[in-house]
Amino acid sequence: MNKVIITNDINRLLETLEYDELILRDELKVEDIEEIKRIAYIAEKNKKTIVIAAKKYNIYAQNAFLKLLEESPKNVEFILITDSKHKLLDTVLSRLVLEKRKFETALPEIDIQNITNDLIFDLMQKDFQKEEILAVLKELLKKETDEERLKALNDAVLMIEFNIDKKAVLAYVLMAFKERR
Repeated sequence: MNKVIITNDINRLLETLEYDELILRDELKVEDIEEIKRIAYIAEKNKKTIVIAAKKYNIYAQNAFLKLLEESPKNVEFILITDSKHKLLDTVLSRLVLEKRKFETALPEIDIQNITNDLIFDLMQKDFQKEEILAVLKELLKKETDEERLKALNDAVLMIEFNIDKKAVLAYVLMAFKERR
C-alpha cells in the first residue's frame, strides 16, 4: 500500500521504518524519479519498499512520480515522507494513504546569560516545530526586561508568524542575545 507520512522529524521516522531502498534529498527532482523508477522495476519476488524523503518536492518530479504510481510495478510499495501535506500536489495525495507521525521535541531551557556558539550549533541541528519555537520566544518575552532584547524577541515572534525560516529566526535571536551579554 503506497502512502505518505507527515512527520515533524524525518530522521527519527526513518529509524522506525523498515525499507529496502531510501531516497533522501533536500529537493526531489525529476532525475531522482528516474533513479526511483530504475530501482522499482528491478524484478523482485518479495515485496520491496522504497522510501522517498525530501524537504521539498519539485512539481515536475511530483508529476513524474504520479505516472510511476499509476503504472506501479508489482510488489513495490512507495512511502513518501514530508513535514507538510501542502508540499505535495493533490493528485499525488489522492493516490496515497495519509499517515501522521509526530515525535516529541522540546527546546531545552535556554539560559540567556550563557549562550555559546556550541549551543547555537546544537540547536540548529534539531528539527523544532514552529509552535515550539514560538512558545520559547513568548516565554522569554515574559522574563526579559532589556529593551533591545525585547525588540529582538518581538521581531522574532513576528518573523515566525510570517513563516520566515524557523531555524534562521532562532539563530537570529540567539546571536542577538549572545552579542548583547
